[in-house]
Amino acid sequence: MKNYIFIITGILCLFLNKIEAQSSLKRLKQTTRFHYLQANVHVGYLDDLERVDLSTSGPKNRLVYQYSSKNQRLLQKGFVRKIALNSFKSKVSLDFVGSLQDESSFRYELKLQNLGASFATKWDRTSFFVGYSNIRLGHNPKIDPVTNFVANSLSLDLGFTQDLGISFKTAISEKYDFEGSIYSGGVFKDPLLSYTPGLTVAQKMDENIMEPIDISYNGSWLGIARIGTPLFKPLEYGVFAMTGKVGAGTEERFLTRIGADIVKKVKERLKFESQVSGGLNSYRVKDNSIDIALQNSIEYYIKSMFLISTSNAVLFSMPDGDGTRGTKGSLINSFSYVVSPHTRIRLNHFYNYGNLKNENWGLTLQLVTGIGKR
Repeated sequence: MKNYIFIITGILCLFLNKIEAQSSLKRLKQTTRFHYLQANVHVGYLDDLERVDLSTSGPKNRLVYQYSSKNQRLLQKGFVRKIALNSFKSKVSLDFVGSLQDESSFRYELKLQNLGASFATKWDRTSFFVGYSNIRLGHNPKIDPVTNFVANSLSLDLGFTQDLGISFKTAISEKYDFEGSIYSGGVFKDPLLSYTPGLTVAQKMDENIMEPIDISYNGSWLGIARIGTPLFKPLEYGVFAMTGKVGAGTEERFLTRIGADIVKKVKERLKFESQVSGGLNSYRVKDNSIDIALQNSIEYYIKSMFLISTSNAVLFSMPDGDGTRGTKGSLINSFSYVVSPHTRIRLNHFYNYGNLKNENWGLTLQLVTGIGKR
């Protein structure tokens, strides 16, 4: 009789353990949806205004909402038969632009920062992305346009750093990848919506309080190709080429660029990035020119709590016949204190030089903080 009792007791224990294990698995299921809210605030002394004000360089004062999700079925299966949706990401920001000394100049801008889906494939190191994202010209720089003070030669050359398009990456050998992208040429570079509540009566005659984006596509496009080492290597390098049509009106041009990029990492402490590119601009109503863009940055981490970084981007345009070309550049130095994975305090020094409309320098204090999961 005792043997039957032991057998029955053992069966009950196994059954209860199975129920408990199933319940634990359900509770520990991976999170696939993420919501994140982030604030970016910076103010400081600006030399051109000769006062303390909102920064006129770097990222704007803004509130950012980010939503991202991962394919739960793909996470559970762990493999892809042919092609499968891997993740989706969307990011929008509400920017605050203007001067603290002039209420009529203050406006709010709703800006699209990121929107699109990435897809995984069954082929090794092969994936693609469809949507609005940073332009992938080389591996330098890796920019978070919402929070980082990072000099970018793309902004000096094209006038924008994000675009709508399709990006593709695949392995061509054990050591090298091929990356290709096609973009719309800056269709959504302007804010989706602008709101200026403090306009005077005279200003309202020429401007609207509420101004939606004016999308007028004139056949612009950008094509980019790169051959180089994959990401997340101690030494990354590659060569790339870009061609396309950008701008409108007198600034409409066909361009070609060829260049190279390199990223060197020393353990988890030091990172050096450099990129050079150059090529011809063919204008419809202006003289042709040749642009050469250089970009360098160095980052040094101190005990994973402090970050010292410096970056410089410069664009040389030749010839300089009409006074709108020449040398223009941006030098940015930053000292960051990492309070937590969600919060950073930065002291930024920027210097915009050369033939720029906003040639100035400034020293700003920046706070970046967020809540949620990302």
